[in-house]
Amino acid sequence: MNTLTRAAADTVQMGWMLGIMTVLFLIFFVGWTVWAYSPRRKAQLEEAARLPFMDGGLE
Repeated sequence: MNTLTRAAADTVQMGWMLGIMTVLFLIFFVGWTVWAYSPRRKAQLEEAARLPFMDGGLE
């Protein structure tokens, strides 16, 4: 196999790997977002939203 063909094959193989990594990161991001905004965490998010308005003491 000449060097040009070998370089093209390596590029295609790397492209597939990058595509798979992109899909995995997208799945991870969507899962993390769903977890963060799930109804079970609503109370924690509301408490975090009130933090800037707290007067230094714990309620």
